[in-house]
This record gives sequence, structure tokens and C-alpha cells, in this order.
Amino acid sequence: MNRRDAVQLLGAGVVGALWSSDADARLTPSRVRSGAHAPGSGAQARKEDGAIVRTLLKDLAPGDLGTGPVLFHEHLSNIWPIGSASSFTDDVDLMIEETRSAGNDGVRCVVDAGHPDMGRKIEALRRIARESGVHIVASGGYYMQRTYPEKIKTQTADQIADDLVREAREQRLGAMGEIGQQGGVMTDDEKKVFEAVGKVQARTGLPILTHNAYTGMRQTVTPVPRETALRQLDVLESVGAKPAHIAIGHVCCLNDPHADIAQQLAKRGAFVGFDRVTIPLVPDAQKVTTILAMVEAGYADHILISSDFYNENSLKKKGGGGVGQAVTIFAPMLVKAGMKEDTLRRILVDNPRRFLAFVARPDAS
Repeated sequence: MNRRDAVQLLGAGVVGALWSSDADARLTPSRVRSGAHAPGSGAQARKEDGAIVRTLLKDLAPGDLGTGPVLFHEHLSNIWPIGSASSFTDDVDLMIEETRSAGNDGVRCVVDAGHPDMGRKIEALRRIARESGVHIVASGGYYMQRTYPEKIKTQTADQIADDLVREAREQRLGAMGEIGQQGGVMTDDEKKVFEAVGKVQARTGLPILTHNAYTGMRQTVTPVPRETALRQLDVLESVGAKPAHIAIGHVCCLNDPHADIAQQLAKRGAFVGFDRVTIPLVPDAQKVTTILAMVEAGYADHILISSDFYNENSLKKKGGGGVGQAVTIFAPMLVKAGMKEDTLRRILVDNPRRFLAFVARPDAS
């Protein structure tokens, strides 16, 4: 048995233990085992009456997603590198099979974090949702400066927000994201898009997930300032977006083993995205250390985990971990490092449901 086989076998064991049918009682977050919630966590953990998760096929109560993990940032339809003529995800039958395989590994819902400027095809996602047996949440917005359509240069933040609200309503989008910046400082257009997306949330309630350009351990790339993630939250909050439904992404690619920035985000009420697990910008072992530091500090209820699936080599058909690799490959690393199973269940099952569940405002109807 090679290392990959061994890890995947261990992953299957963890999945079987954690996502059993008796987990329904755990859908409401409990207190962190190590003590009381840290500042900002109490309101985050409360359920919102009337909240829904908007999947491509129908609106669901959070509990209707079942008891398995939800992956808050993957890509089932996109073009990478952006601008290429085609992508392996163009083979929709292949992506149905890969997504079905993730469902067999326990995954109940996947958020596709793409949008048109990333080559996302909404009809492909609808087919995947119908035929894989896994719920799909589709996203809206714009990625970063180098992918923006020309119209962004001349539109105001309010005009961009109007367009995005209309698209979200017409296409049954359940999130805004991934909304990014290509460097350590937002361009004027990127700041305008962040403001527009924040306005969309204020009008609709839709959750937001972001992209940070953190460069991990690499020394040959100009490092992105540590505070970049905090500045993203500043801009979103400045126009009325609520941290309880904001996930600041790729914080796991910041070389921050003591989770300083991650804890600052969580203290303000936001979710912290460890959404490049299995991608070695920062070793997975260090990501485990950072997550455990978050748990020890009382912020387990603010952690989201996903793999940003986008690479053909990650396909199960190619011998990779597949769409569900955050569950089958990374989650066992947390268990091996000593994370209690109920804590891991909260992180993979409860947290993403709370992030995605929103009370639809009039513009979302």
C-alpha cells in the first residue's frame, strides 16, 4: 500500500466515524471544549430563524443538507489558467462522477466559488447538481483585476451591485465569491468590486467568500502584507456587510503558525478560510498547527476548511484526492494531531452551514 492509499483509507475511516446518522443533534454548534467562546463568537454561533441555504436546485433549511461535510470553496466548472481555451472541467460527465465520488465520501454540499470571469458555466453546475446527488451552491461576482470585464472601469459600486443582485436572483446564486485581489494592495477597481459585493450582501443577505494572494513559504515572490485579510474585512464592513456571513479566504497560505491574523478575523466575527488544504504554498502540517492554535484560543466555530479544487491532477481518475480531499486527506491529519472528533465535526459540518444560511431579504427573492 502506497502513502496515498494509506491516507485515503484512513480518510474513509474518519468519514465513517464522523458523519453517522446520529449526528443530527450536533447541527447546532456547542461550546468550544477548551472553554467559553472568545469575544465575538456568541452571536456567530446562534441560529438565525428562517435562514435558508440557496442551492442551485432549491432553497433548503440548513438541517436539510444532512449530516455530512459541506465544502465552502471548490471549483467544479472553471478555466485554469484563466484565459486558456479549455479545461478538464468542460467534461461535465467527468465532473458529475468526481462530485458523486465526493458524495460517497460523505460530502453533502459543495460551494462552487467561480463566476463568469473565471470561466464558470452555470448550466454545467446545474447538471452536476441534478445528477451527482450532491447539493451545489453557485456563486456570483468578479475575481480580480486581471479578469474583470471592461465595464468595471466605468461602473460605480452601486451599478455593479445592481447587476450582481439581478444575476443572483435570476440564476439562484447562493453566495458571492471568490472575490479577490491580485496583490497585497487592492487596485481602485478591486476596492470598488469589494464595496459592490458588500452592498449585495446588505441588500440580499448572501454570504461572501474572498481570495487573498498570500504566497506562503516562497521567498522568491514579493510577500503580501500580513494585514491584507483584515483590510478586506474592513472594506466589506464599511458598506454594511456582516462578518457572520463573510469568509476571508486563503488565510492558510499566510505563514502564520500562531494564527495571529486568523484570530483577529475571528474576534471580529468573520469566518477564516483554510481553503487551500492539500496545496503546498504552506505545508499541510503547518496548517494543522495553525488550526489547532485557533481551536485552543476558542475560535473553532470560525474555521472553514476546503481545498480550492481546480487542478486536473487532483482528480480521483488521475489518482488524486478528488473534490472531497479536504475530508479524506486533510481531516485525518487533524485527528492524528489530536483534534477531538466533535470539534472536527463542528468545523466540517456545522460551521459551513452557518456561513451559508442567510435570511433572504427582498432583493434576494
